[in-house]
Amino acid sequence: MKRSFLVALIILICFNQVSADSTSGKTSIEINLPSRILSLYKDGVLLKEYPVCVGKQSTPTPQGDYWVVYKTVNPYWINKEDIVPPGPLNPLGVSWIGITKSIGIHGNNKPESIGTYASAGCIRMYNRDVMEVYTLVPVNTPVTIKYDRVKAFDDKYSGKEVAVLYPDGYKAGAKSDKLVMEKLNQMEIPEELMKKAQVVLKKPYSKPIAISQGIGVFLNNSLITCDALEQQGTIYVNYKAAEDVLGVTSEIAGLFDIEIKEQEGTIYVNLTQTVKKFGGSMSYDKSSGNAYINMKIIKVNGVFAGMNYGDYDKVDLIAVDSIKQLGYKYSEDSVDLRIFDEGIMKLKRKNVWSANVDNITAALGGHKNINSRYGVVDLKLPTFLKFDDEYFKTDNIDGRQVLSMEAAYSIHEKTGWDVEAFSVQGEKLVETIDLETFLEDYDYTSNTFNTVVDISVKEN
Repeated sequence: MKRSFLVALIILICFNQVSADSTSGKTSIEINLPSRILSLYKDGVLLKEYPVCVGKQSTPTPQGDYWVVYKTVNPYWINKEDIVPPGPLNPLGVSWIGITKSIGIHGNNKPESIGTYASAGCIRMYNRDVMEVYTLVPVNTPVTIKYDRVKAFDDKYSGKEVAVLYPDGYKAGAKSDKLVMEKLNQMEIPEELMKKAQVVLKKPYSKPIAISQGIGVFLNNSLITCDALEQQGTIYVNYKAAEDVLGVTSEIAGLFDIEIKEQEGTIYVNLTQTVKKFGGSMSYDKSSGNAYINMKIIKVNGVFAGMNYGDYDKVDLIAVDSIKQLGYKYSEDSVDLRIFDEGIMKLKRKNVWSANVDNITAALGGHKNINSRYGVVDLKLPTFLKFDDEYFKTDNIDGRQVLSMEAAYSIHEKTGWDVEAFSVQGEKLVETIDLETFLEDYDYTSNTFNTVVDISVKEN
């Protein structure tokens, strides 16, 4: 947005402004312009990272130390004589977090700009991300905006040191390159990696580059790991990294016929094969030793379930065929999909029949976790016990998976068990039973997504 128009905007929305207070808590925000990442901290501990859009080269986002001066939801946008009310066409999106009179962190109406240099100085976020940040940061929260082109850390999966170099988006030139090398020297980066960094800096690059002893694997321009290797044009990645981020469990690898191999005591997944079979794309820059995956996926209970056919910020869509794999009781016609008799409208996107994941979580009593850095949506859906053709929903209470006593009674009655055994605990009526304890009396198998557990009577 243009800075000159913000003064009028501030006047227009001040009635909805959140008043400043002195209890800023211990939250803080850090925005790094070259990485285009907003980091949210609580008590100095990183809570979450979000991709952002920052100012283009002609209207750069200003660097320095600021603080949140006011906040508002559903802001108006003023453009000369035009007034854009809250709604899908508003360039400020769903909320505004002001850090100066003319610069703020806000939502957007162009989600494709996130991760680029495209604004007139403000910091754009996905609408759902900015609302999350909005609820977590009070007025007076400190905000630091910096231009740091290098980040060094220990790889979570290999345990080895990695340095990530970010492109010089504001064309700071040789001076910026010199600062990068000075910082690497201060970090005591191994000489082998220092030489690799020097070679990289001599060439223009538009994507982040990981300097490491392995292959850097990026998903939507965010590094997953450098514990990867290349063999005859095929990229293999640490199995645990593939499971954590992409949801590639052993069951999924078997279902998609994805190669798994061991090398020097570490298990690796064929990443080239994985991306192709999942429906994404991947490029490999042999000169820098980095692989870049481009795809947005949906997981269910941490397991890959399918591609995201939505536009990510406004709606997340999963293929109907993927929903059927979850094992829930369903039926469908030309218009609707029904899960346990809850109707969900079908939509056709990219020639694939899909459904809105928000409707699915609402129907089943689940929720979704968003990792915008990677572009991953993880649906947390409940587990149902299935006996014969009947389903019994379990619940999660304080991290414990439990079954209601009503459901337990019903299952025991159908299988001939003594229902009185679970009715009391001492003199206190028991309302739930731990699922693990309940299942001790049955033979059972869980499906890939842990959404349905088929139970049967044990044969003595």
